[in-house]
Amino acid sequence: MLEANTKPALKVSVSGGGKCNFSNRSVSAADYLCPNKHFCKNALAAFKPQDFINLLDQERIPWEERPNGQLFAKRAQDIVRFLTMRAKQNNTQLALGVRALNIRRENTLFVTDTSAGPVRSQYVVLAAGGLSYPALGANGFGLKIAREFGLSESETRPALVGLTLPKEIRTRFAALAGNSVPARVWCGKKSFEGPVLFTHDGVSGPAVLNISLFCEAGETVCIDFLPGQNAADIFAAAKNSAKTFSGTLAEKGLPVKIAKTLLGELERDLANASRAQLEAAALAVNRFSFVPAGTAGLTKAEVTAGGIDVRELNPSTLEARRVPGLYIIGELVDVTGRLGGFNLQWAWSSGFAAAKALEKRF
Repeated sequence: MLEANTKPALKVSVSGGGKCNFSNRSVSAADYLCPNKHFCKNALAAFKPQDFINLLDQERIPWEERPNGQLFAKRAQDIVRFLTMRAKQNNTQLALGVRALNIRRENTLFVTDTSAGPVRSQYVVLAAGGLSYPALGANGFGLKIAREFGLSESETRPALVGLTLPKEIRTRFAALAGNSVPARVWCGKKSFEGPVLFTHDGVSGPAVLNISLFCEAGETVCIDFLPGQNAADIFAAAKNSAKTFSGTLAEKGLPVKIAKTLLGELERDLANASRAQLEAAALAVNRFSFVPAGTAGLTKAEVTAGGIDVRELNPSTLEARRVPGLYIIGELVDVTGRLGGFNLQWAWSSGFAAAKALEKRF
């Protein structure tokens, strides 16, 4: 196993804020963005979340279940040590600090040129990850190799990532950086509820990260900052009071600072508001709409969406149809899960599928 970093599984070690959200209690193909909704079913069925849990329990590695079925280790390093131990127990040679430079065919073998010299093998498993987290070594090597072998790919982009607000409103919202509020976020038919965090140039937080996976460039994103409550009804009920828009919203749970920023010039006493102003204020709260100017980029993205076209791979083995002996797994494949442990589960499941296929060949 060639690992360019001097330590193994660095991305695993930082996942989940150092706790490693290793899977989810309920995982299905519906939790993934993939051009073929059936592609990942075989791999996910072959190695389920419970299978990983069983392995952890055998080694007495503590874990916990959090809301929405998210499964976390107590310490990410426990998972790293477990994976490393399992690899060594199965006679895997870990070549740490050895960078793969190129992979080519030479007669019936693959030759991997590395910083420590060439390595010849009958089979190659590409598990090089996507483009996100370049500080941990992501550099697009796997995509480059697949491309050189003639495999097609879907366009890659940052996913599970914060969104940048349009320039004309960015300055106004920058003052909210660090503030968080429960909200519902949607784009097209996809909708997620959860905390929305304001950043210096946009919005982030679990609901935003999830919607970024399904939001294409140029599409409108909407946020309801009072999910389950109708701002128009709230204003109508308080119309004859001496309260302001923001003061009224604060009583319903929306912080005054956030309410004032959302409303902007609409902020005023309810008693002096026209019907049009009441409607506009309600819309700003329950349907704040914007077209993202961009994202926080690959340096902050949890994962890379896109990747090797799934039509190039056997869904049961992850072997490249046109390059026998070449297997491609994990984030390199155009299969991207939502937030909550789904992407690591795909890494385990796709890796298991490739390993079981290789096992039959030895």
